[in-house]
Amino acid sequence: MLYPYAEFPGELSITYSQIIPDPSQKDGIKIYVHFEKPTDYGFKEARYTLPDYKEVYNYNFTYSETKNNIEILKRNAPLIMECAKEEKQ
Repeated sequence: MLYPYAEFPGELSITYSQIIPDPSQKDGIKIYVHFEKPTDYGFKEARYTLPDYKEVYNYNFTYSETKNNIEILKRNAPLIMECAKEEKQ
């Protein structure tokens, strides 16, 4: 399940998953963060994981938009992690 995190100007919306156990991560958990932006023909979508900022997939975001998404992700990672931990409770 994805939970809403934020909607930015230009209709970029960000959602995040619940905490997922992942023994390959230092803390033993990971969270998926999904970026979505409507277009004339559907949506641009990208998904990343926290805490490692790994791109899972990217559908139609340009290189500069992807860089912007990652910067947003890095600036907001602590709060997204905290929100995901609260969803667990």
